[in-house]
Amino acid sequence: MWSNENFILAPLEVKRARKRLFFSFLFIFSIFFSIFFQVLSFPLQEKNKLLLANQITNGLNRANIVDRNGSLMATSIPAWSISAHPHEVLEPRQSAITLHKLMPEKSLEFLTKQLESNSKYVEIDRVSSPRRIDLILNSGVTGIHFSKTQTRLYPKGNLASHILGNVNRDGIGLAGIEHEMDDKLKSNLNSVQLTIDTNIQYILETEIKKQIKFFEAKSAAGIVLNVTNGEILAISSYPTFDVNFFGEASSNQKFNRATFGNYDMGSTFKLINTAIAIDSGKVKLEEKFNTTKPLKFGRHRIDDFRYLDKPANVAEILVNSSNIGSALIAERIGPETQKHYFDLLELTKKPDLPLLEVSKPIFNSKWPRLTSITASYGYGIAVSPIQLASAISCIFNDGKFITPKLIKNKNEIIKKRVFSKKTSLTMRKLARAVVTHPDGSGKKANAYGYLVGGKTGTAEIISNSGGFKKNANLSSFIGAFPINAPKFLVLVLIEEPKPQFQKLKHNYTTGGQVAAPVVRKIIQKIAPILNVHPIVKNLPKIEQTLKLDILYDNSKVKNASL
Repeated sequence: MWSNENFILAPLEVKRARKRLFFSFLFIFSIFFSIFFQVLSFPLQEKNKLLLANQITNGLNRANIVDRNGSLMATSIPAWSISAHPHEVLEPRQSAITLHKLMPEKSLEFLTKQLESNSKYVEIDRVSSPRRIDLILNSGVTGIHFSKTQTRLYPKGNLASHILGNVNRDGIGLAGIEHEMDDKLKSNLNSVQLTIDTNIQYILETEIKKQIKFFEAKSAAGIVLNVTNGEILAISSYPTFDVNFFGEASSNQKFNRATFGNYDMGSTFKLINTAIAIDSGKVKLEEKFNTTKPLKFGRHRIDDFRYLDKPANVAEILVNSSNIGSALIAERIGPETQKHYFDLLELTKKPDLPLLEVSKPIFNSKWPRLTSITASYGYGIAVSPIQLASAISCIFNDGKFITPKLIKNKNEIIKKRVFSKKTSLTMRKLARAVVTHPDGSGKKANAYGYLVGGKTGTAEIISNSGGFKKNANLSSFIGAFPINAPKFLVLVLIEEPKPQFQKLKHNYTTGGQVAAPVVRKIIQKIAPILNVHPIVKNLPKIEQTLKLDILYDNSKVKNASL
């Protein structure tokens, strides 16, 4: 039997029950609504994907970089960035597992941390492919958002990596052409065209890499230059790196030895010393100097690899690569005249190139007597390979200096007269003799039919602590072809090659043994591309016009410096 008290409490219990039922309903409804919203968002995300496909940020548009033939070297391609709004993500840990399967390069720990973050926005992947976006859209993971962007692609990988440079994550140039031409690349959709020929670039890099491996060398640099207009057709620094993975490259790989490295070049500078001597009128070609014993300048002693067995004339000094003879010639020239010519050849100033990585030469600005003496055979002044290449090009190009260029354009070519035509012709004959004369140090550079003329260089490498590194050479050869009417120049420098007695039956690591053979191979391979055909029919006649009688008498001297 119900009491009055029970009848009074019943309505209160009903009220409490109704209240609990109401809040339970609200909780269940909120969960249902959230799930419904997420399910509904899937087709909207697909729709957003289509909308975003047409939303490329104008600030990210960047012009292409192409070679002289229009071959693509750098371009921007569409990509997607992936982010998450953690508060929208259901089951963060399970979602992280799903995403990890789709992007295995992202650790599970990283993805879990991002999806469980208290932040409103977290980045998952800066650059991703459309294929990956499709997979994520179809995975059922919620709270993931996508935005269209661009990424820089370098389709040729390692090729010309030091020249191209790279961009950062915001599309701003970091190095190379990408840095120096940043404004133009960002503001102009017209491609930036380089003077580089990627076919020649590939040959240059390939042949240098082979020789590096053969001699177990440390590093190298190479240049192919058009001497008639200053255009750089190929320029290489080794070790190299894949531009697409710029951030993973070491500082040693990124270091551009061709434009940023400074070296005491050694005997290749004897071409410059001889040209100055002849052009200034301070020395005549037939004049002889005592090259049979060492020279002393204060506490400094100048030696040759082998002393010549009798006094030698200027031509013999160059062909036999005598340090002693070069120093004696420099004494006759004098520091003031020598410095004047070095200035004209722009060996004392920073080269004007559209690259961040360009060095200033290192030398004593007072240009004392000792600097003048040592500079005659390539010591006491450290320059970059591109400076050496442009200076020697001037000697071979009728004595006209042309600033080297990397950008293909129609700007007027400015030619500065440094040497007379007569001096240039004499120097070309001497350069040919270095390659063909029995005493010449560059015989291994002789590519039959292409009339190569040039000079070897073997320089001791200066250590960071001062003095010279023991048994460490910079081996080089610089040459032009065809030397009777020069069109192109090739320079190869190989740093610290190791002796290869088992392979070669000798221990020489000189420019004539290491760099000259590479130049020959490069010329033989690039000449057809450059439309330079080997001379066969009139070769003996042309060779005769390049001979200097002063070098071909009955008496011979032995090579002084390899």
